[in-house]
Formats: sequence, structure tokens, C-alpha cells
Amino acid sequence: MDEKELEELLEKYYFVYDRFTFDALFKSLLKMDIDHEEAKDTILTHCALSALVLQERIHNEYYLEIDENDTIAPDLLKLKNEIYAKHFFKDWN
Repeated sequence: MDEKELEELLEKYYFVYDRFTFDALFKSLLKMDIDHEEAKDTILTHCALSALVLQERIHNEYYLEIDENDTIAPDLLKLKNEIYAKHFFKDWN
């Protein structure tokens, strides 16, 4: 793991107020060969987190299900599809 790269990453992602940002940071840490628990601890130590992120990713232990190769987490894909359907297909009923 390159310490400079890690510092830059944590500086870039200091504010983690949404699940998309958390997942992006978490996957980046996993790609640096940091395991799930150490990645979680690193984020808790170095980042400012919203209540939503703490609840949905940390407290509910969803971080354990995050895979560095996933494009988007299944729960966020569902949310994205619901929003898309609501805004683009609302007049089709």
C-alpha cells in the first residue's frame, strides 16, 4: 500500500455524506489490499460521516457485502431505478 496514495484518497473523500461516496472510497481501499474491517476502521478514523452512512453502511454492517468489482451496490441500484422510474415513467399510467 502506498502511503501517499492513501493520504490523497482520504483527503479527497474526507466528507462522506452519502452511500455512493462511501462505496467509492471503500472499494478504493479494498483495491489497495486493505481488508473490509481495516477499511471500515480507516474511514471511521479519517472521515466525516453522515448519520445515513453510519446507519446504512457501518451499523448495519453492509460494508461487509461490498465487493471491489461491483459497479454499484444492489441497494443503490434499486434506489437509482426507483428514482428513474418515478421521474421518467410517471406519465405512462
